[in-house]
Amino acid sequence: MVTVIHQQHDAFGVLKVVDTPKMRSLFFDTSVEQSRLYFEAPMRLPFEYQQVIETQLLNHHQTHPVQRILMLGMGGGSIAKQLNTLLPNASIHIVELRQAVIDIAYEYFQLPNVPEIEAIQEDALVFIKEALSTYDVIIVDIFNDDGLPEAFSTTEFQTNLLNNLSPKGLILFNLWENQAATAQTQTQWVLQYWQSHAVSQSNIVKNYPIPSTENIILHIQKN
Repeated sequence: MVTVIHQQHDAFGVLKVVDTPKMRSLFFDTSVEQSRLYFEAPMRLPFEYQQVIETQLLNHHQTHPVQRILMLGMGGGSIAKQLNTLLPNASIHIVELRQAVIDIAYEYFQLPNVPEIEAIQEDALVFIKEALSTYDVIIVDIFNDDGLPEAFSTTEFQTNLLNNLSPKGLILFNLWENQAATAQTQTQWVLQYWQSHAVSQSNIVKNYPIPSTENIILHIQKN
């Protein structure tokens, strides 16, 4: 049985929260699932790409203690919730364009309302350009129907990411290697940019393909 427990429109389209007997899901305009919560395992990260992000961040924490995390894109807040449990003293800033998504994450997906997590309603492009402080880890997880929005594959955005990263800090960039031409183009451009940047700046760049969802987690550690 599938039940729509919440639906609303904002300036960007439709948002739906849908329940089945085992789980709750967040959908935007399309049928693409944005977030998921298992009722019997609410702390479980449901998607493999999220698990890879968590593993990479925790491995980094072993040698470079993580105190400040910036997340661009929220969804249901699954990763933020998990990181708050695993790193309770870390400060987590989440930048999300849609206030409705922020409200849904708190009301329907158990995002903790604690001082360590600050949800910021703002365009991530503007925030990363004007941020007044640096972060130990930056997670980029922003998609539209076609994949990564073009503005997030520009040289300016990549430069701003690096400018907001602390020494030896880590960027985890969620990319989508979908067969659609637009998604392929944006993903390949970002991958090529950072590979060339690794050569010129001695940053550590690794790729972690996720075959189950066509995602690629791009790992960039600042020199």
